[in-house]
Amino acid sequence: MTQDNPDYELQKLLDLNEYEFYKFMPDSEVVINDLGYFIKNKTIETYSYVTPTKHGEEKFEEFLDFTFSFFSDGKEYFIIKHALDEYYKKNSKILREKQLIGYHVDIGLMHWKSEAKDKLNPSPHVEYELLSTKTVKKWVDVFFDAFNYPKKLRRYITRMATAQSDNGIEFYVGYVSGRDTTCFCSLNDGTYRGIYDVGTRYRYRRRGYGSILMSNYILDTVKKDSKAKFCLQVQKNSGAEQLYAKLGFEEAVIQKRFDWDPSV
Repeated sequence: MTQDNPDYELQKLLDLNEYEFYKFMPDSEVVINDLGYFIKNKTIETYSYVTPTKHGEEKFEEFLDFTFSFFSDGKEYFIIKHALDEYYKKNSKILREKQLIGYHVDIGLMHWKSEAKDKLNPSPHVEYELLSTKTVKKWVDVFFDAFNYPKKLRRYITRMATAQSDNGIEFYVGYVSGRDTTCFCSLNDGTYRGIYDVGTRYRYRRRGYGSILMSNYILDTVKKDSKAKFCLQVQKNSGAEQLYAKLGFEEAVIQKRFDWDPSV
């Protein structure tokens, strides 16, 4: 697939997995319709985003009108995630007219199929645990160390992880010699297992633990379901993108991101 001729069915599946993952955030309003996927978060503005469907791209001005209406007529911050394809090129003028500011970094939507399992690098050196809702705070501990989130958001992220866990999203912590080192979470929507928030505690970085953890998890899953497929999102031209590519993930769609910030 090229970015000029995207596979819209594949793009739809990847976008839907992300929407299903984030829709359980506390203090949020969520809408899905034929124009796109819409999430408004009242606590963390950068979690407020919209993604057009194929119909929303074809009716892009209608999609934007709904977006601005959903976000109080453009008075609240939001991000538009838009595939780099012919519709982006056609609508770039509309984006500028709406004063939507393009990010400097693009995002790659990647997917993995069982044919790539020979690229994995599993090792018993890294073990992992599927957490229950009652123990999901273990994941929160590793997450905050790995991503250096502001401490003031800890209570909210704990609420978010608890709500997601209650709704079937799986939270994992990886261990090396009994010490919690890594984390990630996953949503199985029946087609793809979306992988999110892969992180390693600061003092354990650059030892390959994240790569081994992902390899162990994917391989264990494929042993149970030989047709299992995985997807994730990653910053383009980043070390993380290189890591996932080595594990057999392939780029499916490139997204350009734009934001509306009423304070600017």
